[in-house]
Amino acid sequence: MARSLLLAAYLANLGAGDRDVKLAVQPPRPSGNVIWVRCHSPDQLTAIETLSRKLAEDGDPIHLVTTLRDWQPDLAGRAMPEPVGKSAIRQFLGHWRPVMGIWVSGELDLVLLSEMRNAKMSLIMVDATGAGLDHVAGTWLPGAMRSLLSQFEALLALDHHAAGRLIRAGAPEDLVLVTGPMEDCAPTLPCDEEARSAIASAIGTRPLWLAAAAALDECEALSVAHTTASRSTHRLLLVVVPQNPVIGYTIAERFRKLGLQVARKSKEPLPQETTQVYIVDTQDDLGLWYRIAPMTYMGGTLKGGGCRDPFEATALGSAVIYGPHIGPYEQHTARLNAAGASRLLRTPDDLGPAVESLLTPDKTAALAHAAWDVTSRGANVTNRIAAFIQLRLEELVA
Repeated sequence: MARSLLLAAYLANLGAGDRDVKLAVQPPRPSGNVIWVRCHSPDQLTAIETLSRKLAEDGDPIHLVTTLRDWQPDLAGRAMPEPVGKSAIRQFLGHWRPVMGIWVSGELDLVLLSEMRNAKMSLIMVDATGAGLDHVAGTWLPGAMRSLLSQFEALLALDHHAAGRLIRAGAPEDLVLVTGPMEDCAPTLPCDEEARSAIASAIGTRPLWLAAAAALDECEALSVAHTTASRSTHRLLLVVVPQNPVIGYTIAERFRKLGLQVARKSKEPLPQETTQVYIVDTQDDLGLWYRIAPMTYMGGTLKGGGCRDPFEATALGSAVIYGPHIGPYEQHTARLNAAGASRLLRTPDDLGPAVESLLTPDKTAALAHAAWDVTSRGANVTNRIAAFIQLRLEELVA
């Protein structure tokens, strides 16, 4: 008891001389349960957005209010600045009235944790590594670190090494659970199953590859690649989903001028046996084609200009190839590359040989399976964390 009272006294006075930063005007609090998510780095935001989508799928409304320690204006809409100083933290807590808190790795902030404790918040840590613990408490009070880590109802560790580090630092062993990293996953795109079945039946056994969100200036590279791959794979079909359906007609005309037999979905609902390039100039079809195409080139990545998330394709079983201009999805492609689950193209000249080499069913299947494993691992961890949160909320609001 004396030890915990001493720690409480230390925390109560911690930062007393620090300058409070005035809390910015907060958006209105929504009805329902609010969870405060405290992130340490912008890299963590996409994983939290995945968690938010998962929590929104079932049950009562759950709203994640995400704050970021090193906030920048370009992150507005995704996160808010972390409140700094006791007064700002208390105003933040009073406004949002969070029933629960999620601490996403990073160093422990003693002032923030003290105010969360005073607010009697249920608190868990995800992606826990044990990094930075030596800089927080360590030797300033016997048992202090154990008391701090005991404030968390669960510490979900990245791996067994991280779990051991947390336990050695003082975390109660029964609070530490190895879950793996909470990784971000693209939302699963919808699909009209009746339409998918009809198109799959029309294509039959024809080999095909998909160019997703293709740009107008990629027509020549796609045409050369298709012609190259067709020399060894007869009856090959290229399906092109433009970046915008409005440019579908122009893209079709460019392929025709390059000597290929072209059809547009808006005019021909199904590709014909003689169709070499099928332009999908309608809305909301990518989810359907990802499910059909064994291989997808991520459009816009050879020359730049914007692209889709490769996880959209891999989550639905399509192997992916892409150029160097992958935009905001470098982390996703890094995870795919590390698992040997994708193919990077250095130049437009690499596209044809890559398509040709991957059209063998066993190669495409191996790539797609490895890619699906990468995306599903992150989804499984997120599902476990979401289930934990939902069960805890049921107890807290009962």
